[in-house]
Order: sequence, then C-alpha cells, then structure tokens
Amino acid sequence: MSLTYLAGITIEARLRVAVVGGCGAAGSVMVAALRLGGAEVDIIDRGTRGCETRELLVKGLWRGPVKVCGWDSVRGPYDVAMLFTKSYDASGALEGALRLEPRLLVSPHNGLGALELLEGRVGSRAAGMVLYYGSTRTSKCSSIYTGGRRVVIGCRTGCDPELLSQLSTIIKAGGLDAEVVNPKDFDSERWLKLAVNSAINPVTALSWDKNGVIAKDLPAAQLAGDLARETGLVAEGLGIELAEDPVEATMRTARETAENCSSTVQDLAAGRDTELRYINLAVWEESLKTASRAVINLTAYRAVEVASRWLRGRRSPCAR
Repeated sequence: MSLTYLAGITIEARLRVAVVGGCGAAGSVMVAALRLGGAEVDIIDRGTRGCETRELLVKGLWRGPVKVCGWDSVRGPYDVAMLFTKSYDASGALEGALRLEPRLLVSPHNGLGALELLEGRVGSRAAGMVLYYGSTRTSKCSSIYTGGRRVVIGCRTGCDPELLSQLSTIIKAGGLDAEVVNPKDFDSERWLKLAVNSAINPVTALSWDKNGVIAKDLPAAQLAGDLARETGLVAEGLGIELAEDPVEATMRTARETAENCSSTVQDLAAGRDTELRYINLAVWEESLKTASRAVINLTAYRAVEVASRWLRGRRSPCAR
C-alpha cells in the first residue's frame, strides 16, 4: 500500500472498511472521518439492493459522495467491519459481517452485550469502540454533528496491534481524536460511558428534552446524578476503576452536548425500540454479581418502557 501524508501524520492508505449502518447518526460521523483519513469505505444498508453512490451530509463536518451497498452486493475481504447498528440488531449484522471476511470486527455500541457477542464469535478479531461525539440524524445519509471528537478503541482478546494502530491513525487523520488503550483502561472507559448513558438517556426521554435539561433542571439533575452514581458503584463492585467520577462526567457531558438529543430520544421520536435494555437493565443485571443492587437503574428502565407507548413517534425536541 502507498503512504499518504496528511497534517503531519504518515498513514498507510486505502484501508478497506465496511460500515454497517453508516448512514445513521453515529455511523455517518465515523464514515466522514474514515473518508477524510484516506480509507476506502463501503456503507452497508440492509434496505438497499445493489450498490449506488449517494451524498453523505454530516453538517458541521463533511459532505461528499459515498458508496452504499446492500448485503447482496458486497464482497470481502475487508480490513475492518464496523457494526453501527442498534444493539438489538447486532446479532443479525454480525452474521452478515462474517461473510465479509474482515480482519477486525468493531462494536461501537452503547451499553453491554454487543461487544461480548462479537468476542464470543470471533475472539481476537473483535474490538470495541467508545464514542465521545454527538450527532443527530435528520434523514437517511444526513445528520448534524453536534460536537465532541474523542474515540477510544480497545481490544480485550488480543487483536492485531498494528491494525488497531492503523485504524486509529486514519480516524485521527480524519479529524477525530482516536486512541488505542489497553484492556483494563478500555473497560474503565466503557463503564464510564455506560454510567453517563445510564443517566442521560432515560432522564432526557422522561423529560422529553435535549441533554441540556440535566444541566438546568434540578429534578432532572438529581435523578441523573443518582443513576450515574449507582452505575459507578456497580463498576466498583466488579473491580473496574473509573477514570473520572461518574456524576461529574455526566454533568460535564450534559453541558457539552446541551443541544444534542440522546439516542433514546431519537429512537423514540423515530418510532424505534430503545437500547435501554443494554444500558440500564444491563446495569441492573450486572449488579446481581455484586453486593449492591442497581434499583434506580431498573426503575428508570421500567419507567421509560411505560412512557414509551406515548412518546413513540412524538416530535423530537431537536426538531423544534
């Protein structure tokens, strides 16, 4: 492969990447970064037959043509396959992705479950990704980038370090602050993000508001703090040391992403199921392995489940 020089960074160009669900909110930002970083990217969309060129718009980040294919028209091998699906769709996407013969399968999913699924199927070819950026989908292949640039990549099963480094370098060349961390630090980052999601996602759904509601509304802030603190205690009971206080991380994230709508709000507004089964309910289930019980997380999960019958399809607060 030829070498490309960009912004003082030397990268091995033309890494071949398949991004399943790359026309969604989070996936579109990653596709933009990969393209800007010099990778060859195919978006895989289960609603598409054949391959076609579409315009990808990530307002505030990038606009350009992308190749979008259905499962019937993509052929491996790929260097990397990223599953930007909902957690409940990860199993089906994995079966399709395995046919692409990727050297590395990446789970950027919120919560717990999807990465474990990949690790169980492909072992050392499974890696995880923690995303600290925000985006809101406006239509297919169109989204608004709402800030944040940090991307943490980790492998708990002995992945190829050279490939991880190459992927990180390309994402960094594309404008995101990507870094590869060791397994212990990755679990710490993953659980810190879980604590933040366990607080922001259900509270914004119940408030039906943007993330900033947690920074300006006292009852919302109190509930979010209780949820984040409880998730942090579960992590502690599992022997996972968080890099930052989970309550402080939640409040900082709410301020920094004040104009963003959580993925749970976006899912409900679009009439989709939420991923809280893999976030709050997963925290409850993990707490059963410790001396504590994550009752607040369980209650928040059930509360959103009850409210979702009225919230599903409601106009998004980000559409105002």
